[in-house]
Amino acid sequence: MKQTSLLSITGVLLAVNTVHAVEKNENKNLLKKINKRPNIVIIEADDLMYRFTGKLGEGFIESPNLDYLATNGVYFSNAVCQGVMCGPSRNSLITGLYPHNIGFYRNGQMGPLPDGVWNIGAAMKQSGYNTAWVGKCHIHPPKNGKRRQSSSDGLKAMGFNYAIASLGRAMLASIIRNDKKFNKYKNDVYFEYLKKKGVFETYVNDCKTSKSVTSLSEDDYLDGFYTNTANKWIENNKEKIPFFLWLNFSCPHGPHDAPQKYHDIYKDKKIPAPKSIDFGGVQIPDPLLVDSKHCTVERSKALRKAYAANCTFVDAMVGKVINQLKKDNLIENTIIIFFSDHGIFMGNHGRIHKGTVFNEITSPSLLIYYPKEFKKGFIEKKPVELLSVLKTMLDVANASEKDKNTPYGESLMPLLTGKGEYKTKYVFAEIAGAQMCFDGRYRYYRTQNGVLLYDIQEDEFEMKNIAPKNPEIIERMNKAVNDWFKRTGDPLPVNYLRNNDNIKNFKRKIYFNQKDTI
Repeated sequence: MKQTSLLSITGVLLAVNTVHAVEKNENKNLLKKINKRPNIVIIEADDLMYRFTGKLGEGFIESPNLDYLATNGVYFSNAVCQGVMCGPSRNSLITGLYPHNIGFYRNGQMGPLPDGVWNIGAAMKQSGYNTAWVGKCHIHPPKNGKRRQSSSDGLKAMGFNYAIASLGRAMLASIIRNDKKFNKYKNDVYFEYLKKKGVFETYVNDCKTSKSVTSLSEDDYLDGFYTNTANKWIENNKEKIPFFLWLNFSCPHGPHDAPQKYHDIYKDKKIPAPKSIDFGGVQIPDPLLVDSKHCTVERSKALRKAYAANCTFVDAMVGKVINQLKKDNLIENTIIIFFSDHGIFMGNHGRIHKGTVFNEITSPSLLIYYPKEFKKGFIEKKPVELLSVLKTMLDVANASEKDKNTPYGESLMPLLTGKGEYKTKYVFAEIAGAQMCFDGRYRYYRTQNGVLLYDIQEDEFEMKNIAPKNPEIIERMNKAVNDWFKRTGDPLPVNYLRNNDNIKNFKRKIYFNQKDTI
């Protein structure tokens, strides 16, 4: 399946349009003025719901470091992630493909990426960047003829010079509780670290007793380990620039057991209830609810407090990375890109969990910081896809045209610099049996069992379905979805998604097509 991108189409138009050519060259010249190509640090959170940030959320979360990035960077308030579970979102993002291209919408359907598939790690390395991956790995690297390999080795094979990868806290805890699983993962890099520190048994006891607050120190808690590992890599590679570091946190994903001091922040602080406790009496089509669960207002109170602690812990780790970059005199020439793989319901609409395409789930809290050359303290309201981060990085890296034209999305450079034209009008997210299309104002949900339409300008919390009264908008948005699939390939058929054997066979077919064309 050949990938055609908006940027490649734009390139044709610019070639015959002098004004647009000048604008494009301005962005290129902007980067040439810099003595060194900037370093790029991605910091990816897990399950961060955008309302649970301070300055850019509802204001009740203590997040001074994210507030700092927002004050000095660009916040994309209408960004949309393409996958709405960890596996689909992360594998989509690293390959520049949509979930229907990589063959799965849910974590349990995930299989190895095909040998030879394009990925951003290899592209950045090819562009001369020193590349590193640290943290949670929900990527299934290609096997490359090997029956078994660690996640770290798999990521190195994909193009990362350095990789320290483990799993998320929920997965690691389930491994500890299952002897058969533990035998398979007993040499996990995080387990080995805890053993060397002499605190592995403490961690095992926490997992087996499901403690609500970790007994580990901040440094030994999983994301503390990831942060310190990333900072050591920065320290050791400060002369080997430019570099690209992708740091992946496990928080604020549950269990919500951050160190005690973060829970203490919210002990006596009132966390507001969700602004929506149902769907306003609207009948929601089944595909949009299958992966989330009902949650009472009372239950959500305790859940939101514990989740807030994890969110502030993430912010503290972001602060440690910022301080390391400052210490090593790298901050001025480093682009920091912060986002979450997706969001989560925290009692919103009376639901918990993710796996759907409502606003709380698809908003990735995308922030890009580089005050030296990008806008400062700016909220960008144009709709953007999280995938577009890749083309933006490739522009910064002055990558080959082949690499620039491979991933889907469109470079965000015009929005970051104010120079050039940004053409994307519609952005998309998807699950089995449903798609979401957003144009910056209207959010359109298409399912086999009906459609929904919300006007976000008038109805931020998606409580009033206006589809019946707006057939013209429905027709326009529906055409946008159809055009998206014509450009990128068909969605996965729902009948395949109900059987794991079928989905594996279907994925092999898709992978074969990709392998021939990428």
